[in-house]
Amino acid sequence: MILRKIILNNIGPYEGKNIFDLHTDERLNTILIGGKNGSGKTTFLNSVRLALYGPLAYKKKTVTPDYLKKIRSLINANAIKQQNDSLKEYENEFYIQIDFSIIENFKRINVSIIRSWTVEPSIKEKVSVIKEGVEVSEVEKDQFFSHLRTTFPPSLLELCFFDGEEISHLTDEDNLSQYLKVLSSKIFNLDLFQNLEQDMYAYLDQSSKSNEQTSLEQDEKEYEEALNQNIRSLEEVSSQIENTESEIEASTQRYNEAKNDFSLHGGIAYEERTKLQEQINEIEGNRKHINEKIKEFIANELPFFIAFPLLYKLVEQLKNEEEFHVSNILKNKIDKLPVNNIMSELGVDSSTSTEEKLKESLVSHLTQTEEVNIIHNASKTEAQQVYNLLSETNITRLNVIFSLIQENQELLSEVQSHKKKLKDNEESPEFANMIQSMEDYTRSISELEERLNALKNQENELKNEIEIFNKKYEKVKQQLYKIRKTKSSFEESQKIIHISQKFQQHQLRNKIKDIEYFSSKMFKELIRKKEFINHILIDPKTFQLSILDHTSERIDKDILSAGEKELLALSIIWGTIMSSKKELPLILDTLLGRLDNEHKHSIVTKLLPKFGVQNIVLSTDSEIDAKLYKDLQSTIANVYTLNYDSYNRKTEIEQHFFNLENEKVTK
Repeated sequence: MILRKIILNNIGPYEGKNIFDLHTDERLNTILIGGKNGSGKTTFLNSVRLALYGPLAYKKKTVTPDYLKKIRSLINANAIKQQNDSLKEYENEFYIQIDFSIIENFKRINVSIIRSWTVEPSIKEKVSVIKEGVEVSEVEKDQFFSHLRTTFPPSLLELCFFDGEEISHLTDEDNLSQYLKVLSSKIFNLDLFQNLEQDMYAYLDQSSKSNEQTSLEQDEKEYEEALNQNIRSLEEVSSQIENTESEIEASTQRYNEAKNDFSLHGGIAYEERTKLQEQINEIEGNRKHINEKIKEFIANELPFFIAFPLLYKLVEQLKNEEEFHVSNILKNKIDKLPVNNIMSELGVDSSTSTEEKLKESLVSHLTQTEEVNIIHNASKTEAQQVYNLLSETNITRLNVIFSLIQENQELLSEVQSHKKKLKDNEESPEFANMIQSMEDYTRSISELEERLNALKNQENELKNEIEIFNKKYEKVKQQLYKIRKTKSSFEESQKIIHISQKFQQHQLRNKIKDIEYFSSKMFKELIRKKEFINHILIDPKTFQLSILDHTSERIDKDILSAGEKELLALSIIWGTIMSSKKELPLILDTLLGRLDNEHKHSIVTKLLPKFGVQNIVLSTDSEIDAKLYKDLQSTIANVYTLNYDSYNRKTEIEQHFFNLENEKVTK
């Protein structure tokens, strides 16, 4: 697995969208992330775990309330407050995205995992997996995570995370041996065989159960008798079902014959009578609706149709009154016009008589000179209502009402015809007997169908009981079979365990030789005492380490300084990774804090360039100074500094390392 990118959107102190570009290659295999304590380095590490494994990162098998509570505490508080203040929901406002590449079916593919959360009204998680730019289905997603947990389990990821305290802890010989044992098991996939052995041992731990055989044989006999009894009952019920179905078929046939005979003599069957009654009800409903419309017309509109000439005269009077009012207003305005000024502006000579003539001319052209008898003196709104009433009182509206009256007459004729047909049918005694006969057949068929349903329910219950007893019976038979084959199967299990252990020992011996070679080579390069050691030996059973000098004499490890012991632990880890030939991203947190400058220089220039295909180094400003940074620059693919803004309570990502190079634009 090679990490390509991680995006933190409103996670921990990372407010908004924050991107870490983690692309590396064989030459530039180091990502350097600087940050003081409390700047967000731990959140970065936890986000890698969380993005890849979700609940497993917190040792939970599924999404539980406790897991969601931890997620809630991880989400950026400022972003939650802003979302609450805006009273809006934002999709994927809180998420972690991790991009990486893995080998699948002998082919390298690019994968993105996006874990997003919504916090209102309650926190919920959504997970998406994108392969080569295409989001996979739910089934493919489950298969992918199952494969990921097998090939790159969370326990192996934890072994790829190192901090200064952990490396110091490994300087103790027993701790280093135990760590090497666990790492070898995970990195060489020997844990699969160990899990198999545990299952085998659990099987072997079972007693022979010979004392249970009598009890199991008694159970077998009881289950067999119960099975036979239920099978007999099932056969009887099945026979009753078959007879009942035959009776239903015969009654249905007699009913159809009576119905055909009834129809042949002109009778109306029950279904047809029901249909006719439904049609009558529907027609009566339509007539009621039409009558209401006609009544509404008579009450509200018909008087105006009757008094149409008066209505027309009323409109004419209102228009004349309105024009008269307008004319009076215009006369007043013309009378007050400054005609002298207007003519002067136009360059026309004026006199009193000319002005009067102009006003008289304007009055004659623009106003109504005839007197109008004011009757109504209506407002503009009232007049407009009368105009609208006249426009709606027209022949088209009358035609609509005439159509409704005609439709009502047609519906009345239709309903009368249907009622007569029903009445004639009910008054015939011959038809009444036929109807009674059909109703008797219908009632008989209904009773038979109820009986059939009860029998089928009884049949299902018997089948379920047979299935339950059959499972119990088969289980007892298998237990007896296992007891009878215990001796031979236990022997086979012991053989499998023996073969597994032999295989693991053989694999470990071969791999430990490689670890010894690579670890010795690296330790000799890192340590300042040249010609001090010749070889590192590792016991394949106990994983205890021994250091040999050039005379093959064992060196007392207690004479090593704390820094040299740390270099030894790092050399062993590097040797194990080299032996596995696996692509592993290594995250090193405050790795150099307890080393002197010479040993720091050795690690930076000799170990890190070879440590892995991808090294993510988290460091404080006191751990890597300007000189060490210069030594490390030749292997750096990308560099960041995490600056925590105490006032705004958020971390800014800047693309430099504590200003040891020219600052770049903040991401």
